[in-house]
Amino acid sequence: MKLKSVQVKNFKCVEDSTEFEICPVTCLVGKNEAGKTSLLEALYKLNPDVEELGEFDVLLEYPRRRRKEYEHSQRAREAEPDDALITKWDLEDEDMELLGTLLGTDAVKSRSVTIRKGYYQGSKCKLDVEALLPTFVYFSKFLVMNGRVSIDDIIEKKQEGRLSGSERIFLALLNLVGTTPEKVRDVASSEELIADLEAASAPITDKICYYWSQNRNLRVSFLVHPGKAQDPPPFDKGLVFETRILNTRHNVTLNVNERSTGFGWFFSFLVWFSQVRKIYGDNLVILLDDPGFGLHAKAQEDLLTYISEELEPHYQVIYTTHSPFMLDARQLRRARTVEDVVETTHNGREIYRGTKVGDRILSSDKDTLAPLKAAIGFEITQTLFSGKKVLLVERPSDLLYIKWFSERLAQRGRIALDADWTIAPCGEIQKMFALLSLMGEGRANVAMLIDGAVGRKENPLSQDDSDLLRDCRVFTADMYVEVNGGSVEDLMGRRAYFSLVNSLYKLPRKFELREGGLIVPTIPVVTEVEDYLRSLPSGGIELNRYALAEHLVENGKKLVKKLRDLEEGLDCFERLFADLNGCLSGEPIRLMNPRTDDYAQSNGSNVVEVRSRNASGTETYAVQR
Repeated sequence: MKLKSVQVKNFKCVEDSTEFEICPVTCLVGKNEAGKTSLLEALYKLNPDVEELGEFDVLLEYPRRRRKEYEHSQRAREAEPDDALITKWDLEDEDMELLGTLLGTDAVKSRSVTIRKGYYQGSKCKLDVEALLPTFVYFSKFLVMNGRVSIDDIIEKKQEGRLSGSERIFLALLNLVGTTPEKVRDVASSEELIADLEAASAPITDKICYYWSQNRNLRVSFLVHPGKAQDPPPFDKGLVFETRILNTRHNVTLNVNERSTGFGWFFSFLVWFSQVRKIYGDNLVILLDDPGFGLHAKAQEDLLTYISEELEPHYQVIYTTHSPFMLDARQLRRARTVEDVVETTHNGREIYRGTKVGDRILSSDKDTLAPLKAAIGFEITQTLFSGKKVLLVERPSDLLYIKWFSERLAQRGRIALDADWTIAPCGEIQKMFALLSLMGEGRANVAMLIDGAVGRKENPLSQDDSDLLRDCRVFTADMYVEVNGGSVEDLMGRRAYFSLVNSLYKLPRKFELREGGLIVPTIPVVTEVEDYLRSLPSGGIELNRYALAEHLVENGKKLVKKLRDLEEGLDCFERLFADLNGCLSGEPIRLMNPRTDDYAQSNGSNVVEVRSRNASGTETYAVQR
């Protein structure tokens, strides 16, 4: 049987989740206290691996604000007991064959089965298929096995029926070698027990280390020793059993509770999972509550890989998270948003709706969607730029100018930007550094084009020696124009930019930007134009840098003849494109300026040698990228 959909009602904070679809692997994503755990807990009760945890409790689990009303209706028998869980299933081929054998050929007319359970004994089913129903395995961070266990104490709790989840994991570990706490207490040789346990846990440890890329030098070991009087109860008497993690690199052991939270979770889950499979076989549905708790982003990625490779081929998996690293951005259709909804009426009254599940990511709450957005962003940085040449620029307008000038140069048979380059606007320089860190090894194919450093609060090139910039090339606009703190707009030339501004804003002739007296070649053209536009009568004009670039792209054919001294801009962009094309190839590029005898030579390293020949002679200098 395959679970197709779930609806949870009248359970803790869930008034009515509404029906939501279940995939091979389903992720319930939402903020803390949204109700994700309650959804799993309700579903677990349908057919739990621990039988005594399968009944719904009105006192503890019915929504508190309506419990008294519900209990009264039940005493008065005014209504049927409430369902807390409604599940829909599809019968598979083997299920149909078994039912055909039991009920007769063609006795079952539909593959669809609905199973309900709630605040009453047993469950309700349109077709009696209880024997086919999978067992549910629920695991949370609260079930991690204790690293130190008093044998006498756990025997007492077992007899009284008050075992905790973590203590059940310990019993499962003992069961792997066919022993019990009672046998451990009476064992003649603890060494034999330890040898058996280490042999049984070795495959589990190997599987963890295969997927645990954080540290592959960890091994599980065990120790049994008498309790000491100076230790706190219950470890002051009888036998004490310790589970320890050995780091083979440092040759040091620590109690499992003193090791990484994630490693302890992974080990405990695999112990419990092995025990459940031993009892119930492989007809299972796995419920994981916040499985990435306490894990580094890379470890969460390892856990997702484990779920994908080890669990998904055999079992349905439903897990909760609020971490972007526990979301597979390539499988976002599997995500279901979970929100604790409060609606506000037109007169300002708040109506509590409880936990709602958005089938197919229907949430509009920005906090709920934050992990999904982050997962998409991380995936983009990891895969979109993989293996490509990436040019990071600061603004979308930079991208438009580069594209436009590259096309004009290509039309004239001159050097344009190679088609292999992907241009990515990133915002301010700090965001570029953040993006570089996310790219990882991919930044070897990255170049950056940024504004000149002069005038910034911090010099962005002061970090050239850092690991982030060591593998990428950094270009500044003032490497190509003699403007302190210049930007991409300065590369197109001041007169051309003035013409573009006049065209977009349709300035009256007497207010047009002109050469005479206004051009200050030592400051950025954008700064000059912004100050001028603000000074115009009637409140002035705010410069929109993107609108100017968009105007150029949309009206390029008309503007190409109107932009004054456009050749100056074409020469600057050609030098930039020549350097960019050669900076990752390792091949020197010689670029001749068709209007002068200047040239620049790039040797593919972080240094470009620029030589200028003019009437006063030849000046040679090096520019650090």
